[in-house]
Amino acid sequence: MSERNRNIELLKKYLKKDYMIKHSIAVEAVMEAIAIEFDKDANLYATAGLMHDIDYEITQNDPENHAIVGAKILRENGFDEEVCKIVQAHRKSRIEDIESFDEAAIVCSDAISGLVVASALIHPDKKLSSIDAEFICRRFYEKGFAKGANREKILICKYLPLELEQFAQLAHSGMLKHSEELGL
Repeated sequence: MSERNRNIELLKKYLKKDYMIKHSIAVEAVMEAIAIEFDKDANLYATAGLMHDIDYEITQNDPENHAIVGAKILRENGFDEEVCKIVQAHRKSRIEDIESFDEAAIVCSDAISGLVVASALIHPDKKLSSIDAEFICRRFYEKGFAKGANREKILICKYLPLELEQFAQLAHSGMLKHSEELGL
């Protein structure tokens, strides 16, 4: 069994809702795309993206401990400490709180994944292949659209540094590679 398949099996032990597994795969895809674009460790970034919400269902009524519990679960399962640090950092919400490229990457990846999915779902065929970065950016500026996709967190992409349209393109292309798994 591959490392990724083992990671997905562990994720499924903690996340029972299919949409959470798909969200995790979407964030994995965006993180991997960022790593490739900026010559970072693609496996490290993809793993952190995949596992970032492992504790979501455990801590959904205890948001203060979200990501802290997740990092603990990952440490107990022998994950690289860098993965654990990135997972724990994804709870940061303001650019002023971001201390590293890794932290910026996970925070904005988590946020944009929902915007990309919501953008695909409003298209008649509900496919990632039918939308592009321009379409995603237009949705970004619609205040009533995908309210759960935190715009402030998405704009943390400027720390990488990427402009919104560049980041939307990177996120879209990364997620497109996983479109079958995402059902999009």
